[in-house]
Amino acid sequence: MKLGWLVCGIVLAVAAQGARAVDFGVIRRVPLQHFKPLKAHPQVALTFDDMPAAGGLSPGETRAAIATRLANELRANHIKGVYGFVNAVGLDQDPDMQQALRIWVAKGMRIGNHTWSHPELSSDSASAYEREIAMDEPVLREFAQGHDWHWFRFPYLEEGDTVAKREDVRHWLQAHGYHVAEVTLNFNDDEWSDPYNRCLAKRDTAGIAWLEQSYMQNAKEFIRVGRQEEQIAFGREVPNVLLLHETSFTTLMLPRLVEMLRQEGFRFTDLRKVERNRVYAKDPATGFPDGGSLLNEFLDSRHLPYPSFTPEPEQQLDSLCR
Repeated sequence: MKLGWLVCGIVLAVAAQGARAVDFGVIRRVPLQHFKPLKAHPQVALTFDDMPAAGGLSPGETRAAIATRLANELRANHIKGVYGFVNAVGLDQDPDMQQALRIWVAKGMRIGNHTWSHPELSSDSASAYEREIAMDEPVLREFAQGHDWHWFRFPYLEEGDTVAKREDVRHWLQAHGYHVAEVTLNFNDDEWSDPYNRCLAKRDTAGIAWLEQSYMQNAKEFIRVGRQEEQIAFGREVPNVLLLHETSFTTLMLPRLVEMLRQEGFRFTDLRKVERNRVYAKDPATGFPDGGSLLNEFLDSRHLPYPSFTPEPEQQLDSLCR
């Protein structure tokens, strides 16, 4: 797992050009009691990355079955027009993946660009990365059924290790009619996918119960911390975009996640409406090689502190059901 991709404060502080990561222990963190009480937040858009093949499959599982369950759950909760960001690599050889995309769109969901094969911009030239984006487009045209697919999500939320590279890709995206699908909330939901498949294969009900409990605890923690980060970065909360993945386990947990978000005061809307907020038009113009949310970029570029947090149970997830 990339440390920089664990949004909501588990991002390495980096210099403006991303030259050198600061030691993890010296990131400035602010005790929670220093913050104003949070108000109920009005909006959140759910989005799903790495479609149609996020995470591994358990025995007998199919991508089409996961897409069906996920889309049906979203529709049952009156959550419509949800964007899933597609990596098309391997799609032409996999009928199951193709069917998963057809089901997703047929049930009223949308698709966007996540590059062809999920590269890291920090390890690529801007021109090579732009070719990756363009390679994804034929599949989007074929499967989008006339809906707008010109939304782009950076893999790993990693927008380049230099300002020059970042701005080069952003100018290319703008010239080709894209909007950047920024993220404000993320709790690394996909880290629960492999442990779940292992526990399922072993029929370890106690392990699965722990995964369910820890998933919800982690989600609640990092959604809370993300809201705190917004207050630090912008002086207020803003409409949110939550990053999830189309895995079997996140699909299983979605009803509980939706209920928790509603209890926290969130109302659901779609990506296009959320990112009309002027905050999403801001560009921190910073190199950020490890990747992170829009909030992380602003906190680092302005040398602002991160709130305290309880870390993801990384070691337990890695060892469970081995």
